[in-house]
Amino acid sequence: MKKLLIIFLLVMILPMSAYAAAKKQKVGYLSITYETKDSFVIKSKLFYPKEQKDVYPVVVMLHSLGYSGDYWSVLTKKFVDSGAAVLVMDLRGHGASIYDSNFRIRSWRYFSDATYQKIPVDTAEIVKYIATNYKNISTTKYAVVGADLGANAAVAAMEKLHNKPKCMVLLSPTREFKGIYTPISLANIGNIPILSIVSIRDNHSYKEAQELKKFAQGTFDIKTYPAGGMGMLMLKANPSMAQDIVNWVLPQIK
Repeated sequence: MKKLLIIFLLVMILPMSAYAAAKKQKVGYLSITYETKDSFVIKSKLFYPKEQKDVYPVVVMLHSLGYSGDYWSVLTKKFVDSGAAVLVMDLRGHGASIYDSNFRIRSWRYFSDATYQKIPVDTAEIVKYIATNYKNISTTKYAVVGADLGANAAVAAMEKLHNKPKCMVLLSPTREFKGIYTPISLANIGNIPILSIVSIRDNHSYKEAQELKKFAQGTFDIKTYPAGGMGMLMLKANPSMAQDIVNWVLPQIK
């Protein structure tokens, strides 16, 4: 009877230990929930490098229309492995951010332009929330990476913040996307270095980037890649792009 009891305990304990170990291995980010003023629940993940620091530089990532923050995984890993923290947002109506505080589903597919225009406000508020509540995240050494919808939202959001980013990377930015108009915001954010990335197969985005360059107060470099379409589609089609972005951003935030 004692032997059976010991065997039973071992069977119960070992899987639990294995589960705990597996769970511990996954701990590389914090889940963050933020409720907006209009009761939308925004989900984000804050990834940390393994290297211990008192304060980490951080990269804020805003995904493309119809995607989620998880699609940044390759780029997120490269930044984290290089010593930067990464804040990955699921924009309202996308990914895990599809509920309001009453648990009603609100999908981007049915948004009006007026609702899309709240995404820059969400972004600015969450960046301020992180700065206030996570003292190991730098409020000055940070960059923003955005793709199509996320690119326009990034520009509009940064206009609302007192502490501007050190630099921005914009994949397929346009003068207007879902009602988010960028030229005036771009002029107002000041002397921020910007890298605009477009595919040569996306002639519309290339022309839009050329027009946006006229409004930039700082450097506005346009880099083209041979494959892919708009926004995050370029990352998968151009394997070197993720590392190119990291190489451009890191010297400016460290």
